[in-house]
Amino acid sequence: MTRVLHLLPERPDLQTRRSISALSSNAGAASCAVGSFARAVASLRRGEPFVPEVVHAWGMRALAAAVLGARTPIIFTPVEFPTRRAARWLGAVMAYRDVHAVCSAATQRRFLVERGVPLGRCHLIRPGVDFSRVRRRRDAGLRRRLGLVDDDHVILAAGESTLGAAHELAVWAAAIAHFVDARFKLLLWGRGPCAEASTRLARSLGRERVAVDAEAALGTPLEFEELLPAADAALVTARGPVATLPIAICMAAGLPIVSTVTYSVAELLEDRHTAVMVPRPAARLLARRLLDLKDDAAAQWSISDMARTEAYEYFSLTRFVEQFGTAYEQVAAGKKVEIPQPPPGAGRRFHQRV
Repeated sequence: MTRVLHLLPERPDLQTRRSISALSSNAGAASCAVGSFARAVASLRRGEPFVPEVVHAWGMRALAAAVLGARTPIIFTPVEFPTRRAARWLGAVMAYRDVHAVCSAATQRRFLVERGVPLGRCHLIRPGVDFSRVRRRRDAGLRRRLGLVDDDHVILAAGESTLGAAHELAVWAAAIAHFVDARFKLLLWGRGPCAEASTRLARSLGRERVAVDAEAALGTPLEFEELLPAADAALVTARGPVATLPIAICMAAGLPIVSTVTYSVAELLEDRHTAVMVPRPAARLLARRLLDLKDDAAAQWSISDMARTEAYEYFSLTRFVEQFGTAYEQVAAGKKVEIPQPPPGAGRRFHQRV
């Protein structure tokens, strides 16, 4: 079993945390956060906490520490979407160090390859959903604790509130839908650098009850999946690259999804197939789709059922761990990295999307 050391940011996002948790179940794995950069480099040079066969760096800061401190091969996974400068630096590092990039989305991989990262050292492994965490049965008690009533139509904003996720657009869309039908409410996880700004926007609109910050309302930390039983639908308002795991979790939960269109979102969702999508990120269009979908039970069932099917086909946690296990073994042995991809499942064949 390959000995792997995971270097992670001090405040990893949901996708990074879950990925490292799944991969650390390997008996030969350990993880440590890059707090003090100098200390992280020194620890790697001393072989602390152990001498790994592969160092897996999550994010650019961790990669820099690994390049300076580790003597072993390195796997790099972007935590945020790479910048042009980061792509150039990565390409330069690969010229003199054994570094392989493993991206979580094809959009990331294409961006790096187009900017000089060798194709043979840039790979794709999509994140895995822990289906044991996904509970879909409606939880009336949780809704009451969040200040929601049985008649409310609760829209869950997918994932953390980040710049790319654009949850302020979700607030605008929910406010418009709420004006038409007062039962519409937006549920925010309450995490991410833009979480406070999103709830502040709802208050500034004079509709403070339209958006609920889940962690603030309950006064306790929650995992994202714990919010699923309180939601009737999900809303993806991404304007730029976002982590795909929260979207995949909503798919696995069978929540009807309304979404904007970006390159990364389009890797998971297709209009009228697994979601209802809008051609541009406009609050009125999103609100219109939310209102229409609420009154169309057949469309809700169709897109949520296919989204659930594709989530189970393409975002298996077992597949994720096996693919990374293969990558670790090949990188440690100095072999060519060839990551097996799952064959098309019944959902894609049925809809002729292969």
